[in-house]
Amino acid sequence: MAVRITLTDDHPLATQGIAAMLKKRKDFKIVDIFHNAADLFRGLSSCQPDVLLLDVMLPDMNGREVAPEVKQTYPGVKIIALTSFDAPTIVAAMMRRGCSGFLLKDTDAETLIEAIDKVAAGEEFIEPKIQKRIMENVMHFKSETTDAQPPMLTQREKEILKLIAAEHTTQEIADALYISFRTVENHRYSLLQKFGVKNSIGLVKIAIQYGLI
Repeated sequence: MAVRITLTDDHPLATQGIAAMLKKRKDFKIVDIFHNAADLFRGLSSCQPDVLLLDVMLPDMNGREVAPEVKQTYPGVKIIALTSFDAPTIVAAMMRRGCSGFLLKDTDAETLIEAIDKVAAGEEFIEPKIQKRIMENVMHFKSETTDAQPPMLTQREKEILKLIAAEHTTQEIADALYISFRTVENHRYSLLQKFGVKNSIGLVKIAIQYGLI
């Protein structure tokens, strides 16, 4: 079954370039292209994609406003944020608002396709160039001491936490531990709840801060 994709960017050249890269995959189908948030919301009311590629800065709204509204109204739509800026703070803001992925606009076709594949499958994806910046920030947090005690984790949760930190997908973790996909997702949810974070990036960050990985 084809992955249905909607592009939203106020620069026609950007959408044309992305569309050209996506043509490499016959199982990708671009269902709509929009250049502002107003048109996007009108379009989504009649046709929801599997994956929405969303520019962080649109002329009428910014991505931090658009993403949560899309997720609230159409929770099944997976969002990949697009930007020219590699600031980790922007990544964190967009991921907190419901995005499943984050890409730079100058990304290559291989990375773009990998991001869509992973996000469509329920995983998260962060541009490799940005991951380095995030980890630099994480190491800064690791150097800071905290009096708070880490939550109690089961042995299985510790195993899954380490595999998440090693960037394994849910299916890869399930295969490695000989458990079901759903069981891994249940443990992931439990970890997010125990640490009080919203996604895998936050989970890895706080786990390093506590010295758990």
